[in-house]
Amino acid sequence: MHSLSVFKQVKHCYKCQSFKSVDLFGKNKSRKDGLADECKDCKRQQDREYAAKNREVAKQRASEWYYSNYEYARKRQNKYCANWKRVNSDKHCALQNKRRADKLKATPSWLSKEQLKDIEILYTLAKETTLKTKELHHVDHIIPLRGKTVCGLHVPWNLQYLSAEENLKKGNKLLTTTYENSTTPSASSVANNEAVNGTSRHFNKSGKDA
Repeated sequence: MHSLSVFKQVKHCYKCQSFKSVDLFGKNKSRKDGLADECKDCKRQQDREYAAKNREVAKQRASEWYYSNYEYARKRQNKYCANWKRVNSDKHCALQNKRRADKLKATPSWLSKEQLKDIEILYTLAKETTLKTKELHHVDHIIPLRGKTVCGLHVPWNLQYLSAEENLKKGNKLLTTTYENSTTPSASSVANNEAVNGTSRHFNKSGKDA
């Protein structure tokens, strides 16, 4: 009796010729057992191969399915995004701040892929420090992006990670002591090399680039 119940919980995949748990098969109402003949892994591989050979057709079908099942698709998409943000909170925070910086035209077009990666690493370090110390840490712009007389750039050498308490105290001010305490290796020399390193943008009283 026990072996029979176990047998009912598995199904044979005709693609990979393996017996797998019924949970690993998609639904198919046309089949007697209500399950697809191939397992989900084989179906995904089949879909990838088809999409690679028929990109335009696959794109059109995906678009038609999305709008035909809009409510369900949106819920699934939102669930995926929420889960990704939770698992990759450091990367999400880096992307959000980059978007903010882009709006302020603070991210130079000449930044290399390696330098953009360095920015992402700083957010990862802030996350790891938060988990290790049990104290929330932020990534801060040493020279603020929106200062009164000078606006910093969204570049690795103008970033540091520090406790949320310290960051909130600092606010949107430029503090000389910040350079001394910075956890970013190159940040200690930023104050004396702004023009060389491209750390900041100076503005005149009219608000235009000086």
